[in-house]
Amino acid sequence: MESVTGRISLLWEEDHPYLGPVLLIHLEGEGTPGADTFEVAGELAGRLRGGALAEGMRVRVDHRRETVESVNLETGETSDDDRPVVVDVIVLDR
Repeated sequence: MESVTGRISLLWEEDHPYLGPVLLIHLEGEGTPGADTFEVAGELAGRLRGGALAEGMRVRVDHRRETVESVNLETGETSDDDRPVVVDVIVLDR
């Protein structure tokens, strides 16, 4: 498991027709290398939406890496890519 700490610089909420509630969180990181944009879906997104998070809040995003297969639409070639799967988002400062 990895963690990234930073301030939320962009927070986007939407209802996906298949995934349900989805949040897109972009952090201004605090010197931590790695991912800085995270997609949160499902039960965790449902818990965090509607005012639990806001731009400017300092948070810690706990995530694990998952390998997914990507397809190049122009060539049909496939490749394996790592993407973060968010496990939890903890508010540190409001």
